[in-house]
Amino acid sequence: MDKKYQIFISSTYKDLIEARNKVRDAILSMMHFPVGMELFGAADEEQWEIIQETIDSSDYYLLIVGQRYGTVITSGDDAGISYTEKEFWYAKEKGIPILAFIISDDVEIKKANIETDLCKSQKLEQFKKTVASDRLVEWWKNTDELAQKVTAALYKQIGRKRRPGWVRSDSFDLERSHAEILKLNSLVRELQEENLKLKSQVEKRTPKLEAAFTLEDSIENHDTLESNSTANPILEIDRKHIKLRLILSDIEHLRNRYEPLDRSCIDAHLDSYITNEAIEKYNSALPSKEEVDDYIEKMTKYQRIHTAFAAVCLQISNNGTAKATDVRVSIDFPEEILTFSKKEIEKLEKPIAPSLPTDPIAEAEKEYERQMHPLPKFIDQLLNPGYTGSFPNAIDALNFDFTTPAIGGYGISIGKNSVFIDTRQIPHKDLERYCEICLVPMSKGFFKARISLMCSEYLEEEYQYIDIEVV
Repeated sequence: MDKKYQIFISSTYKDLIEARNKVRDAILSMMHFPVGMELFGAADEEQWEIIQETIDSSDYYLLIVGQRYGTVITSGDDAGISYTEKEFWYAKEKGIPILAFIISDDVEIKKANIETDLCKSQKLEQFKKTVASDRLVEWWKNTDELAQKVTAALYKQIGRKRRPGWVRSDSFDLERSHAEILKLNSLVRELQEENLKLKSQVEKRTPKLEAAFTLEDSIENHDTLESNSTANPILEIDRKHIKLRLILSDIEHLRNRYEPLDRSCIDAHLDSYITNEAIEKYNSALPSKEEVDDYIEKMTKYQRIHTAFAAVCLQISNNGTAKATDVRVSIDFPEEILTFSKKEIEKLEKPIAPSLPTDPIAEAEKEYERQMHPLPKFIDQLLNPGYTGSFPNAIDALNFDFTTPAIGGYGISIGKNSVFIDTRQIPHKDLERYCEICLVPMSKGFFKARISLMCSEYLEEEYQYIDIEVV
């Protein structure tokens, strides 16, 4: 059928009257319908609804950009942009094909047709960049060239993107088309009824896996549990929310033992027993700041893991109508929540403290006591045999093996921030519990853990999310 298309022409008006007339005549020569602001009068909000309806009914949106930005909207959601730009965004939002034509920068233009307002000039340049950002634009130097490019672009667009257009009412049989539509609607209804009937005759049996955390020492599934114990970081726990207390480790005081000595640290009665050379020798033999910092960091981590972990159980239930086979459950925790097995925490070794050189003050105390309370020589030698060993110079790293084998016969492995469970099957209306999971919060905040559930009966993974709040 011979279609006619409606093309909406959008531009500033006074500076582009000649260009608009040329484009309008070019569209008419193609036997299509040009429409534009000439039909609407002054641009204001009262006319906007009519403009919207006209753009909605248009097949193509044709934008001409000159050297003026146009009237700026002063109020409402679109305050600060021109009516031309507002039309552009509306056409884009509606998915109407946009053809853009921007005047070349090297064209000589009348002074009256050039934007003099600095703010508007900046908005115009930004608008040009926006228009050209995700589509090809045509650049024109005179109105004749513009008309030619519009004609060529429209022929190309009409061939590529077919639009509804307009046709004469006598171009097709309305009564015949209406009868065919009624026949098709009747067939669709019959097929829908048959589909519902077949579905009702088939009982679909499928598993439905769900995961939830409970307390390790709780056999019953409590919905909520509150604890006031400062040693237990669990404040609340239910199916979709875990609230933990961050228990801080107070071990910074350990740093004091590695501070250098000076004579102000020496009591008056010991002053004569300690030389400056002994103090300098002691200070030079102290561990480096890096060694001490590393030890404090490892001790902080060790103490928090060893004394402030939250022991929980993961309960996987099958609430469906069929058993679930080859069940695989994966839980990804945020990096702020560490995960361990209980056995791993029990085997965790305390970091080795950096060794200290012999303390000259302690030695002076002993010498002072010997002078004040002399003992027989053989007893003195027995009590002070001297230290002949050596002190380690390196700190053992606090390394954790975050991949643990199956625990207690369960197919469970625990990583640094993850738990993976693999079990052969879970019958319907049944559940399995996996304990020995320990959570260690490392910082305060609101986090999410993602639980992925999969079995042979599922076509794709299902996901659940647990909110974790650390206060």
